Amino acid sequence: MKEHNRLRLERLTQRYAERSGAALPPSEAEFLRAFTEVRDRVLRPAMEEIAAELRRAGHAPEVVLDEGPEKPSIELALGLQGVSGLRNRVGISVVRWEGHPLQLLAYLEASPPRFDLERFAKAEELGEDRVEQLLVDAVEHILACNAP
Repeated sequence: MKEHNRLRLERLTQRYAERSGAALPPSEAEFLRAFTEVRDRVLRPAMEEIAAELRRAGHAPEVVLDEGPEKPSIELALGLQGVSGLRNRVGISVVRWEGHPLQLLAYLEASPPRFDLERFAKAEELGEDRVEQLLVDAVEHILACNAP
């Protein structure tokens, strides 16, 4: 076997062992509590700041709770001027997939289809800088999809 492939397999199997042997995920109640805390402390303020900028540009954005496909969730509905009836949103929700621990899913929905942005294993991964960049990137994408 070539050395670079052996080293790659070594890294892959080590990473697999670390993930497989990781501590048990937090209870659902603890996971949801942590999400609620990050939602209130980090996500909502970041979304409100971006909504304010969109309002200054003549749009009608709003921050909405639990309107996403999975719940709990928080979404920034862009309320783009001249675009009605479409779900142009960026959000984060708790996802429950069989066989996997609870995760947080960052997604955007540029009408038409929704597009998953990133998954987070822990609410603590949603820091201010990461959330701001994720939201601005998502808004840029939605604006580009809706520009005539």
